[in-house]
Amino acid sequence: MNKMDLNMLPHSGSDDDVVKPRSSLLSTAKRMAIFAAPLVVIVGGGAALALMIATAPRPEEKGDTPHAPAVQFATAHARPTTISIGVQGEARPRTEATLAAQVAGRIVWVSPAFVDGGAFREGEVLARVDTADYELAVVRSRAQVAQAEEALAREEAESELARQDWQALGRGEAPPLAVREPQLAQARAALAAAQASLRSAELDLNRASIRAPFTGRMRERRVNVGDYVGPGSPVGVMFATDAVEIRVPLTDADLAAMRIPVGFTATAANPGPVAHVTSATGGRERSWEGRLVRTEASVDARTRLVYGIVEVRDPFNARNAAPLAPGMFVSARLEGSSRETMVAAPRSALKRNEYVYVVTAENTIDIRQVRAAQTTADEVLFREGVADGERVVVSVLTSPREGMAVTPIDRAGESETPATQDQLPIRE
Repeated sequence: MNKMDLNMLPHSGSDDDVVKPRSSLLSTAKRMAIFAAPLVVIVGGGAALALMIATAPRPEEKGDTPHAPAVQFATAHARPTTISIGVQGEARPRTEATLAAQVAGRIVWVSPAFVDGGAFREGEVLARVDTADYELAVVRSRAQVAQAEEALAREEAESELARQDWQALGRGEAPPLAVREPQLAQARAALAAAQASLRSAELDLNRASIRAPFTGRMRERRVNVGDYVGPGSPVGVMFATDAVEIRVPLTDADLAAMRIPVGFTATAANPGPVAHVTSATGGRERSWEGRLVRTEASVDARTRLVYGIVEVRDPFNARNAAPLAPGMFVSARLEGSSRETMVAAPRSALKRNEYVYVVTAENTIDIRQVRAAQTTADEVLFREGVADGERVVVSVLTSPREGMAVTPIDRAGESETPATQDQLPIRE
Protein backbone atom coordinates (compact mmCIF):
# COMPACT_ATOMS: atom_id res chain seq x y z
CA MET A 1 0.00 0.00 0.00
CA ASN A 2 1.37 3.35 -0.94
CA LYS A 3 1.42 6.42 1.11
CA MET A 4 -1.53 8.02 -0.65
CA ASP A 5 -3.75 5.12 0.17
CA LEU A 6 -2.73 5.18 3.74
CA ASN A 7 -3.57 8.84 4.01
CA MET A 8 -7.04 8.35 2.54
CA LEU A 9 -8.26 5.58 4.84
CA PRO A 10 -8.77 7.64 7.98
CA HIS A 11 -10.66 10.36 6.18
CA SER A 12 -13.27 7.84 4.77
CA GLY A 13 -14.17 6.49 8.19
CA SER A 14 -14.87 9.96 9.56
CA ASP A 15 -17.53 10.83 6.90
CA ASP A 16 -19.58 7.69 7.62
CA ASP A 17 -19.70 8.58 11.27
CA VAL A 18 -21.20 12.02 10.41
CA VAL A 19 -23.84 10.76 7.97
CA LYS A 20 -25.31 8.16 10.31
CA PRO A 21 -26.45 10.59 13.08
CA ARG A 22 -27.98 12.95 10.57
CA SER A 23 -30.11 10.18 9.03
CA SER A 24 -31.34 9.10 12.44
CA LEU A 25 -32.52 12.60 13.34
CA LEU A 26 -34.34 13.05 10.07
CA SER A 27 -36.13 9.78 10.46
CA THR A 28 -37.25 10.64 13.97
CA ALA A 29 -38.59 13.99 12.83
CA LYS A 30 -40.59 12.40 10.06
CA ARG A 31 -42.19 9.94 12.49
CA MET A 32 -43.16 12.70 14.90
CA ALA A 33 -44.68 14.74 12.07
CA ILE A 34 -46.79 11.77 10.97
CA PHE A 35 -48.21 11.22 14.48
CA ALA A 36 -48.74 14.91 15.23
CA ALA A 37 -50.63 15.75 12.03
CA PRO A 38 -54.04 14.25 13.09
CA LEU A 39 -53.79 15.88 16.47
CA VAL A 40 -53.13 19.22 14.87
CA VAL A 41 -56.15 18.77 12.59
CA ILE A 42 -58.44 17.87 15.51
CA VAL A 43 -57.28 20.71 17.66
CA GLY A 44 -57.59 23.12 14.78
CA GLY A 45 -61.14 21.96 13.94
CA GLY A 46 -62.24 22.31 17.55
CA ALA A 47 -60.82 25.78 17.73
CA ALA A 48 -62.58 26.76 14.49
CA LEU A 49 -65.91 25.36 15.76
CA ALA A 50 -65.57 27.21 19.05
CA LEU A 51 -64.82 30.40 17.13
CA MET A 52 -67.93 29.94 14.95
CA ILE A 53 -70.18 29.34 17.94
CA ALA A 54 -68.77 32.31 19.76
CA THR A 55 -69.16 34.68 16.81
CA ALA A 56 -72.56 33.36 15.56
CA PRO A 57 -75.54 35.81 15.83
CA ARG A 58 -77.92 35.03 18.70
CA PRO A 59 -81.77 34.72 18.05
CA GLU A 60 -83.83 37.59 19.18
CA GLU A 61 -86.14 36.86 22.09
CA LYS A 62 -89.83 37.18 21.18
CA GLY A 63 -91.67 39.36 23.55
CA ASP A 64 -95.24 38.41 22.49
CA THR A 65 -97.15 35.82 24.53
CA PRO A 66 -98.21 32.58 22.72
CA HIS A 67 -101.62 32.56 21.03
CA ALA A 68 -104.51 30.88 22.85
CA PRO A 69 -105.74 27.85 20.88
CA ALA A 70 -108.64 28.54 18.56
CA VAL A 71 -111.91 26.67 19.04
CA GLN A 72 -115.12 26.65 17.09
CA PHE A 73 -118.28 27.18 19.08
CA ALA A 74 -122.05 27.10 18.59
CA THR A 75 -124.70 28.86 20.65
CA ALA A 76 -127.08 26.62 22.58
CA HIS A 77 -130.76 27.51 22.25
CA ALA A 78 -133.72 26.56 24.44
CA ARG A 79 -136.89 25.41 22.72
CA PRO A 80 -140.08 23.46 23.54
CA THR A 81 -139.73 19.89 22.38
CA THR A 82 -140.98 16.38 22.97
CA ILE A 83 -138.51 13.65 23.85
CA SER A 84 -138.59 10.67 21.52
CA ILE A 85 -136.48 7.53 21.27
CA GLY A 86 -136.21 4.88 18.58
CA VAL A 87 -136.42 1.16 19.42
CA GLN A 88 -136.91 -2.07 17.51
CA GLY A 89 -138.58 -5.36 18.28
CA GLU A 90 -140.65 -8.27 17.04
CA ALA A 91 -144.43 -8.27 17.00
CA ARG A 92 -146.09 -11.10 18.89
CA PRO A 93 -149.72 -11.82 19.83
CA ARG A 94 -150.82 -10.78 23.29
CA THR A 95 -152.87 -13.99 23.61
CA GLU A 96 -151.97 -17.30 21.98
CA ALA A 97 -153.28 -20.77 22.80
CA THR A 98 -152.81 -24.35 21.71
CA LEU A 99 -156.29 -25.77 21.17
CA ALA A 100 -156.91 -29.33 22.36
CA ALA A 101 -159.78 -31.81 22.22
CA GLN A 102 -161.60 -32.34 25.52
CA VAL A 103 -163.21 -35.66 24.56
CA ALA A 104 -162.07 -38.70 22.62
CA GLY A 105 -163.34 -39.57 19.17
CA ARG A 106 -162.79 -39.28 15.45
CA ILE A 107 -162.87 -35.92 13.72
CA VAL A 108 -165.92 -35.99 11.41
CA TRP A 109 -166.10 -32.33 10.36
CA VAL A 110 -163.86 -29.26 10.17
CA SER A 111 -164.77 -25.68 9.33
CA PRO A 112 -163.79 -24.40 5.87
CA ALA A 113 -161.94 -21.63 7.73
CA PHE A 114 -160.01 -24.18 9.82
CA VAL A 115 -156.79 -23.58 7.89
CA ASP A 116 -153.53 -21.79 8.60
CA GLY A 117 -154.41 -18.11 8.75
CA GLY A 118 -158.15 -18.68 9.01
CA ALA A 119 -160.17 -16.16 11.02
CA PHE A 120 -162.71 -17.12 13.71
CA ARG A 121 -165.05 -15.37 16.07
CA GLU A 122 -165.23 -16.31 19.72
CA GLY A 123 -167.39 -19.45 20.17
CA GLU A 124 -167.36 -20.40 16.49
CA VAL A 125 -167.04 -24.17 15.82
CA LEU A 126 -163.67 -25.20 14.39
CA ALA A 127 -164.16 -28.97 14.20
CA ARG A 128 -166.47 -31.72 15.50
CA VAL A 129 -165.77 -35.10 17.03
CA ASP A 130 -168.16 -38.01 16.37
CA THR A 131 -171.03 -37.45 18.83
CA ALA A 132 -172.86 -40.82 18.66
CA ASP A 133 -171.47 -42.15 21.93
CA TYR A 134 -172.08 -38.87 23.74
CA GLU A 135 -175.67 -38.61 22.52
CA LEU A 136 -176.35 -42.11 23.88
CA ALA A 137 -174.77 -41.12 27.19
CA VAL A 138 -177.15 -38.16 27.40
CA VAL A 139 -180.15 -40.47 26.83
CA ARG A 140 -179.00 -42.86 29.55
CA SER A 141 -178.44 -40.00 31.96
CA ARG A 142 -181.89 -38.61 31.32
CA ALA A 143 -183.40 -42.02 32.05
CA GLN A 144 -181.48 -42.19 35.32
CA VAL A 145 -182.75 -38.75 36.24
CA ALA A 146 -186.34 -39.85 35.57
CA GLN A 147 -185.91 -42.93 37.74
CA ALA A 148 -184.39 -40.88 40.53
CA GLU A 149 -187.23 -38.38 40.34
CA GLU A 150 -189.79 -41.19 40.60
CA ALA A 151 -187.98 -42.72 43.57
CA LEU A 152 -187.86 -39.38 45.31
CA ALA A 153 -191.60 -38.78 44.74
CA ARG A 154 -192.38 -42.19 46.20
CA GLU A 155 -190.25 -41.59 49.25
CA GLU A 156 -191.80 -38.19 49.82
CA ALA A 157 -195.29 -39.76 49.73
CA GLU A 158 -194.32 -42.55 52.08
CA SER A 159 -192.67 -40.10 54.46
CA GLU A 160 -195.82 -37.96 54.52
CA LEU A 161 -198.02 -41.01 55.30
CA ALA A 162 -195.69 -42.09 58.08
CA ARG A 163 -195.83 -38.62 59.59
CA GLN A 164 -199.63 -38.63 59.52
CA ASP A 165 -199.77 -42.09 61.18
CA TRP A 166 -197.45 -40.99 63.93
CA GLN A 167 -199.51 -37.89 64.60
CA ALA A 168 -202.67 -40.06 64.79
CA LEU A 169 -201.09 -42.11 67.54
CA GLY A 170 -200.55 -38.88 69.50
CA ARG A 171 -197.11 -39.79 70.74
CA GLY A 172 -195.50 -36.36 70.30
CA GLU A 173 -192.61 -35.54 67.98
CA ALA A 174 -191.87 -38.32 65.48
CA PRO A 175 -188.29 -39.72 65.33
CA PRO A 176 -186.55 -39.30 61.91
CA LEU A 177 -186.49 -42.98 61.17
CA ALA A 178 -190.23 -43.31 61.82
CA VAL A 179 -191.07 -40.72 59.16
CA ARG A 180 -188.43 -42.12 56.68
CA GLU A 181 -186.21 -39.06 56.66
CA PRO A 182 -183.01 -41.11 55.92
CA GLN A 183 -184.69 -42.79 52.95
CA LEU A 184 -185.93 -39.42 51.72
CA ALA A 185 -182.42 -37.93 51.93
CA GLN A 186 -181.04 -40.91 50.03
CA ALA A 187 -183.61 -40.46 47.25
CA ARG A 188 -182.74 -36.78 46.96
CA ALA A 189 -179.02 -37.62 46.75
CA ALA A 190 -179.68 -40.19 44.06
CA LEU A 191 -181.59 -37.59 42.04
CA ALA A 192 -178.75 -35.07 42.40
CA ALA A 193 -176.24 -37.69 41.23
CA ALA A 194 -178.40 -38.56 38.24
CA GLN A 195 -178.74 -34.88 37.34
CA ALA A 196 -174.97 -34.44 37.62
CA SER A 197 -174.43 -37.41 35.32
CA LEU A 198 -176.83 -35.86 32.85
CA ARG A 199 -175.00 -32.55 33.03
CA SER A 200 -171.66 -34.31 32.48
CA ALA A 201 -173.03 -36.19 29.47
CA GLU A 202 -174.39 -32.97 28.01
CA LEU A 203 -171.01 -31.27 28.55
CA ASP A 204 -169.23 -34.12 26.77
CA LEU A 205 -171.69 -33.82 23.92
CA ASN A 206 -171.11 -30.07 23.76
CA ARG A 207 -167.33 -30.52 23.95
CA ALA A 208 -167.44 -32.74 20.93
CA SER A 209 -167.62 -29.45 19.05
CA ILE A 210 -164.21 -27.75 19.26
CA ARG A 211 -164.83 -23.98 19.46
CA ALA A 212 -162.65 -20.89 19.21
CA PRO A 213 -161.91 -19.59 22.73
CA PHE A 214 -161.49 -16.02 21.45
CA THR A 215 -161.68 -13.97 18.29
CA GLY A 216 -158.52 -14.51 16.35
CA ARG A 217 -156.61 -16.28 13.62
CA MET A 218 -155.39 -19.83 13.19
CA ARG A 219 -151.60 -20.02 13.22
CA GLU A 220 -151.30 -23.77 12.68
CA ARG A 221 -153.79 -26.59 12.05
CA ARG A 222 -152.75 -30.03 13.34
CA VAL A 223 -155.72 -32.36 12.59
CA ASN A 224 -158.02 -33.12 9.71
CA VAL A 225 -161.17 -35.13 9.03
CA GLY A 226 -160.64 -38.80 9.96
CA ASP A 227 -158.00 -38.21 12.63
CA TYR A 228 -158.65 -39.76 16.03
CA VAL A 229 -158.11 -37.47 19.01
CA GLY A 230 -158.17 -38.03 22.72
CA PRO A 231 -158.60 -35.68 25.66
CA GLY A 232 -155.73 -33.20 25.54
CA SER A 233 -154.74 -33.95 21.93
CA PRO A 234 -153.64 -30.66 20.25
CA VAL A 235 -155.71 -29.77 17.20
CA GLY A 236 -154.28 -26.32 16.35
CA VAL A 237 -152.59 -23.11 17.51
CA MET A 238 -154.61 -19.90 17.54
CA PHE A 239 -153.79 -16.30 18.47
CA ALA A 240 -156.06 -13.38 19.38
CA THR A 241 -156.30 -10.40 17.07
CA ASP A 242 -157.51 -7.86 19.60
CA ALA A 243 -153.96 -6.65 20.28
CA VAL A 244 -150.36 -7.29 19.28
CA GLU A 245 -147.39 -6.67 21.58
CA ILE A 246 -143.86 -5.62 20.69
CA ARG A 247 -141.10 -6.31 23.23
CA VAL A 248 -138.50 -3.55 22.91
CA PRO A 249 -135.17 -3.04 24.75
CA LEU A 250 -134.71 0.13 26.80
CA THR A 251 -131.48 1.44 28.28
CA ASP A 252 -131.23 3.32 31.55
CA ALA A 253 -130.80 6.51 29.52
CA ASP A 254 -134.02 5.74 27.61
CA LEU A 255 -135.94 5.27 30.86
CA ALA A 256 -134.55 8.55 32.20
CA ALA A 257 -135.39 10.38 28.96
CA MET A 258 -138.98 9.11 28.97
CA ARG A 259 -139.25 9.39 32.78
CA ILE A 260 -140.50 5.83 33.08
CA PRO A 261 -139.52 3.62 36.05
CA VAL A 262 -138.75 -0.07 36.01
CA GLY A 263 -142.00 -1.99 36.50
CA PHE A 264 -144.13 0.76 34.93
CA THR A 265 -147.78 -0.11 34.14
CA ALA A 266 -150.05 2.20 32.17
CA THR A 267 -153.12 3.61 33.92
CA ALA A 268 -155.97 5.92 32.97
CA ALA A 269 -154.07 8.84 34.48
CA ASN A 270 -150.79 7.85 32.81
CA PRO A 271 -151.54 5.85 29.63
CA GLY A 272 -147.88 5.64 28.66
CA PRO A 273 -145.88 7.15 25.78
CA VAL A 274 -147.33 7.04 22.27
CA ALA A 275 -145.52 4.63 19.93
CA HIS A 276 -145.36 5.13 16.16
CA VAL A 277 -144.72 1.65 14.77
CA THR A 278 -143.38 1.22 11.24
CA SER A 279 -142.30 -1.68 9.07
CA ALA A 280 -141.46 -2.22 5.41
CA THR A 281 -143.95 -4.71 3.93
CA GLY A 282 -144.72 -5.31 0.31
CA GLY A 283 -142.05 -2.84 -0.74
CA ARG A 284 -143.75 0.00 1.15
CA GLU A 285 -143.45 1.40 4.64
CA ARG A 286 -146.54 0.74 6.77
CA SER A 287 -147.36 2.40 10.06
CA TRP A 288 -149.51 1.68 13.10
CA GLU A 289 -150.24 3.54 16.32
CA GLY A 290 -149.70 2.03 19.75
CA ARG A 291 -148.56 2.78 23.30
CA LEU A 292 -145.92 1.63 25.72
CA VAL A 293 -148.23 -0.04 28.26
CA ARG A 294 -145.71 -1.52 30.68
CA THR A 295 -142.08 -2.34 31.40
CA GLU A 296 -140.78 -5.53 32.88
CA ALA A 297 -140.00 -5.46 36.59
CA SER A 298 -136.44 -6.79 36.25
CA VAL A 299 -133.18 -5.83 34.55
CA ASP A 300 -131.53 -8.31 32.19
CA ALA A 301 -128.39 -9.44 34.04
CA ARG A 302 -126.41 -9.97 30.80
CA THR A 303 -127.30 -6.85 28.81
CA ARG A 304 -128.34 -4.49 31.65
CA LEU A 305 -131.44 -3.62 29.64
CA VAL A 306 -135.06 -3.30 30.68
CA TYR A 307 -137.67 -4.54 28.22
CA GLY A 308 -140.82 -2.58 27.56
CA ILE A 309 -144.07 -3.75 25.95
CA VAL A 310 -145.61 -1.70 23.16
CA GLU A 311 -149.25 -2.59 22.49
CA VAL A 312 -151.00 -2.03 19.16
CA ARG A 313 -154.78 -2.46 19.33
CA ASP A 314 -156.79 -4.19 16.59
CA PRO A 315 -153.81 -4.77 14.27
CA PHE A 316 -155.93 -6.59 11.65
CA ASN A 317 -158.48 -3.79 11.33
CA ALA A 318 -159.39 -2.96 7.75
CA ARG A 319 -158.65 0.70 8.45
CA ASN A 320 -154.95 -0.14 8.59
CA ALA A 321 -153.01 -0.12 5.34
CA ALA A 322 -151.77 -3.62 6.22
CA PRO A 323 -152.16 -5.94 9.21
CA LEU A 324 -149.47 -5.99 11.87
CA ALA A 325 -148.90 -9.73 11.87
CA PRO A 326 -147.05 -11.68 14.57
CA GLY A 327 -143.43 -12.30 13.69
CA MET A 328 -142.90 -8.98 11.88
CA PHE A 329 -139.75 -7.05 12.81
CA VAL A 330 -140.73 -3.43 13.35
CA SER A 331 -139.30 -0.09 14.45
CA ALA A 332 -141.07 2.04 17.03
CA ARG A 333 -140.56 5.68 17.98
CA LEU A 334 -141.67 6.42 21.53
CA GLU A 335 -142.74 9.99 22.24
CA GLY A 336 -142.92 11.65 25.63
CA SER A 337 -146.33 12.43 27.04
CA SER A 338 -145.76 16.21 27.22
CA ARG A 339 -143.70 18.99 25.66
CA GLU A 340 -140.97 20.55 27.78
CA THR A 341 -138.38 23.24 27.29
CA MET A 342 -134.86 21.90 26.77
CA VAL A 343 -131.57 23.32 25.53
CA ALA A 344 -130.42 22.09 22.11
CA ALA A 345 -126.82 22.04 20.86
CA PRO A 346 -125.02 20.37 17.93
CA ARG A 347 -124.17 16.71 18.44
CA SER A 348 -120.44 17.51 18.30
CA ALA A 349 -120.79 19.60 21.49
CA LEU A 350 -121.09 16.43 23.56
CA LYS A 351 -117.60 15.14 24.29
CA ARG A 352 -117.03 11.53 25.28
CA ASN A 353 -120.80 11.27 25.79
CA GLU A 354 -120.63 13.06 29.14
CA TYR A 355 -118.80 16.39 28.89
CA VAL A 356 -119.50 19.83 27.42
CA TYR A 357 -116.89 22.59 27.07
CA VAL A 358 -118.54 25.98 27.60
CA VAL A 359 -116.74 29.16 26.49
CA THR A 360 -117.16 31.76 29.23
CA ALA A 361 -117.41 35.52 28.80
CA GLU A 362 -113.66 35.74 29.57
CA ASN A 363 -112.94 33.32 26.68
CA THR A 364 -111.91 30.52 28.98
CA ILE A 365 -113.10 26.91 29.08
CA ASP A 366 -115.62 25.69 31.66
CA ILE A 367 -115.67 21.87 31.63
CA ARG A 368 -119.05 20.47 32.69
CA GLN A 369 -120.14 16.91 33.19
CA VAL A 370 -123.68 16.57 31.84
CA ARG A 371 -126.33 13.97 31.07
CA ALA A 372 -128.04 14.32 27.73
CA ALA A 373 -131.82 13.98 27.73
CA GLN A 374 -131.78 12.89 24.08
CA THR A 375 -129.11 12.41 21.45
CA THR A 376 -129.66 12.22 17.70
CA ALA A 377 -127.31 12.21 14.73
CA ASP A 378 -127.49 16.01 14.47
CA GLU A 379 -128.12 17.43 17.92
CA VAL A 380 -128.18 16.78 21.62
CA LEU A 381 -130.82 18.01 24.11
CA PHE A 382 -130.19 18.87 27.76
CA ARG A 383 -132.60 19.31 30.64
CA GLU A 384 -129.83 20.76 32.80
CA GLY A 385 -126.13 21.53 32.70
CA VAL A 386 -126.25 23.94 29.72
CA ALA A 387 -128.13 27.25 29.70
CA ASP A 388 -129.83 29.04 26.85
CA GLY A 389 -127.41 31.27 24.91
CA GLU A 390 -124.20 29.70 26.21
CA ARG A 391 -121.38 29.03 23.78
CA VAL A 392 -120.37 25.37 23.53
CA VAL A 393 -117.23 24.07 21.82
CA VAL A 394 -118.01 21.98 18.73
CA SER A 395 -114.46 21.49 17.45
CA VAL A 396 -111.74 19.17 18.74
CA LEU A 397 -109.82 20.61 21.68
CA THR A 398 -106.67 18.74 22.61
CA SER A 399 -105.93 18.37 26.33
CA PRO A 400 -108.59 20.79 27.64
CA ARG A 401 -108.15 22.20 31.13
CA GLU A 402 -110.54 24.05 33.40
CA GLY A 403 -110.01 27.79 32.95
CA MET A 404 -107.89 27.35 29.82
CA ALA A 405 -107.81 30.47 27.59
CA VAL A 406 -109.09 29.98 24.03
CA THR A 407 -109.76 31.99 20.89
CA PRO A 408 -113.47 31.46 20.12
CA ILE A 409 -114.60 31.32 16.51
CA ASP A 410 -118.25 30.91 15.61
CA ARG A 411 -119.41 28.26 13.17
CA ALA A 412 -119.41 30.80 10.32
CA GLY A 413 -115.66 31.27 10.82
CA GLU A 414 -115.78 34.82 12.26
CA SER A 415 -113.53 35.47 15.24
CA GLU A 416 -114.84 37.20 18.33
CA THR A 417 -111.35 38.61 19.05
CA PRO A 418 -109.91 41.84 17.55
CA ALA A 419 -109.22 41.68 13.82
CA THR A 420 -105.53 42.40 14.33
CA GLN A 421 -105.06 39.13 16.17
CA ASP A 422 -103.72 36.29 14.03
CA GLN A 423 -106.20 33.55 13.32
CA LEU A 424 -105.21 30.01 14.13
CA PRO A 425 -106.42 26.98 12.21
CA ILE A 426 -108.98 24.75 13.89
CA ARG A 427 -109.32 21.02 13.49
CA GLU A 428 -112.88 20.01 12.69
